[in-house]
Formats: sequence, structure tokens, C-alpha cells
Amino acid sequence: MKKYIYFTFFVLLFALVIGAFAGSQNDGNASQAQQDSSQNPLKSAYQDITWGANVQKHLKILKADLEGVSDAANNSDYIMLAVYAQNIVNDTQIAIQENDQYTVSSKLQDAQNEWRAALQDYNSAGQFLLQGANEAKNGTGGIENFQKARTFSDSGTDHLMNASELAGIS
Repeated sequence: MKKYIYFTFFVLLFALVIGAFAGSQNDGNASQAQQDSSQNPLKSAYQDITWGANVQKHLKILKADLEGVSDAANNSDYIMLAVYAQNIVNDTQIAIQENDQYTVSSKLQDAQNEWRAALQDYNSAGQFLLQGANEAKNGTGGIENFQKARTFSDSGTDHLMNASELAGIS
């Protein structure tokens, strides 16, 4: 499943680049009123491309974090699980802050919003995973927090899929 998400967003980035160039070509044929809009087509295409590159960068980081979580969970290593959970919290927060700095074209705004929602859900999953790992380290359970983490992780994956669809990747 993780490989599918990573592949989907690699394809998303590729589509963003192609769409941005195609969109800038189509924008050149737009009416004078559209040309006088507040954001010029080249700047819009540049923002779309740089946002897509930013998404790809953070997907790689998130993928590494999730692989660490998987390895730690498979080995019942709750110390490392807590480390990777904290990495997810930190890395998704940085990704959210960077995402909010981009103003993408209207074609990608919904995809950008879904990406942000995915990051927020993964951030919440990381927080619950961290709580669960700390409880498990102390021998006081953790199951309930692990279940909450799973729910948020599944929701984050749904948002990733929605972002992919909204960007024109099915």
C-alpha cells in the first residue's frame, strides 16, 4: 500500500508538470480580461511545478518515516516506534507549513487542500502512535492509541487518493 501511495504521487508530480506547461500554453490564448488577472500564467505554472516538487520531497520523507514505523512495529521495538512517530509529527508539520506558502492555480487548489488534509491526518496519526508507543514501552497498553493512529492514517491515505484524482491521476 505504501508503494502504491508513493507511486501515485510520483505520477501526480509528473502530471502537475505536464499540466502546468499545458495550462500556461492555453492561458496564452485567454481573453484580455483573463490576462489582466492578478497572477500571470508563467508565475502560476511555476507555483504549480514548485508545489509539485515540494509534495514529492515530502512524500519521500514521509515514506521513510512510515517504513521506520513499519520496521519498528514488526520488531515490537517501541523505543524506535516512538522515534519514528515523532518524526512523522515533525515532518508533517514542516510539510504543512511549506504547503501553505504556495499559491497554486485554480486547477490544483482542491488537490492542494486534499494534500494538506492528508498531512494533518498523518500528523494526528503520528501523535497517537507516539502516545501508544510510550504506553507500550511502559507496559500500560497502547492499543486504543494505536487504533486511533490507524484511523487517522487510513483517512490520510483517502485524502492522498482524493488529491491524486483531483490532479487528474486515477
